[in-house]
Amino acid sequence: MKKINTFFMSLCFILFFSTTVAAAGTVLDEVEPNNSPEQAQMMEKNNVNPSGVVKGDYTGQFVAAGKISDKSDEDWYKVLLSENNSTLLTVYSAQLNDTGIFDIYDENMNRIKSINHHQDVMVFGESAYKVVIPKTGNYYIKVTSPLRSGEYRFSIGGPNYKRGDYTYKAKNSCTLTPNKKSVQATYDLSSISSIPNEAIVHYISISGRKENRATSEYRSIKLESDRNWTSTAMYNYYADIPVISKKILKNKWMFKLEGNVSKYTEYYSLTPEITFKYIYPVLPK
Repeated sequence: MKKINTFFMSLCFILFFSTTVAAAGTVLDEVEPNNSPEQAQMMEKNNVNPSGVVKGDYTGQFVAAGKISDKSDEDWYKVLLSENNSTLLTVYSAQLNDTGIFDIYDENMNRIKSINHHQDVMVFGESAYKVVIPKTGNYYIKVTSPLRSGEYRFSIGGPNYKRGDYTYKAKNSCTLTPNKKSVQATYDLSSISSIPNEAIVHYISISGRKENRATSEYRSIKLESDRNWTSTAMYNYYADIPVISKKILKNKWMFKLEGNVSKYTEYYSLTPEITFKYIYPVLPK
């Protein structure tokens, strides 16, 4: 089992480095010697705009990438940080799982945080750790690994973001008739465990199984707590939602179907399938 887990971690690491280099805003590659505070490489704090990430723009993301070559190796970095109680150190290193140590020092070389990196071997992605920055100034990050060598990536500052999607398939249809030109339904997504708690919707599309037809068909959606509806594009039935509006996916959502049905058609029904695309921050567990 240990061999399988080691192989899996190595495979994930290779995939990560081969697929995300282009996505990163700025990558600072380690340059030796950087084995002491005096030799520390200067890096920038991470400051990613989630509105840009949904468009593939990672401006503001700053990642340091290096390798611990042996048990005695130390890699030092220096960064200017503002006073903050929720600064995040975000690490990706399957190879240094449960052996990589990230020590953070202030400019007087007082250690303010020591992090033993742990990453679930069956979950592909970063691990985030909270760091309290007591005052604005320069800070040092020392990376070591007393058990084995391996590559790593990390950022410090604001969170990194990931994207995902979820499709809700309604069980019941919404039906229009010649006399009923609008119908609404409520769908509760608040307890869907596969959706991250902090997932923010940035795109929706509404499809589904149809019976008969209607003219001037409109499909709209909103949070139950919102006043205004988000209308989707006619015929394509999709809409972009600004990230800044912070529509949390794990909520109760309302769907509205509108249209005209002729007396000869008698009815038009749609069993909605609503796809939500979302973005969420990588936060400490």
